Amino acid sequence: MDRREYERMVDRFRRLVAPLPAWTVERQDGLPVVVDDVLGSGGVVLHLDSRWNAYLVRYFEAVDKDRLLELVALLEVVPPDGPAHRAAVAFLRSLRLGDD
Repeated sequence: MDRREYERMVDRFRRLVAPLPAWTVERQDGLPVVVDDVLGSGGVVLHLDSRWNAYLVRYFEAVDKDRLLELVALLEVVPPDGPAHRAAVAFLRSLRLGDD
């Protein structure tokens, strides 16, 4: 894969992440919810109501918009060959973003 195609894939990932709101996890009526944290609006983005709640809460607390943007920044500086590049390409392809 040439560097230009790799950069296009990174750009598509950035465009997926950039419009997301910043979020936090809170509890409403005893259930966890992911809420919009932009300017403290607190609007519910996602209700978590399944047997997987504990894992989903940990995920949404660990992987937030800022961390996803940091991942984009890391992908931008991956050297054009070697194991890191191969892993980055595999990750980006797994997202199946396609051309927009």
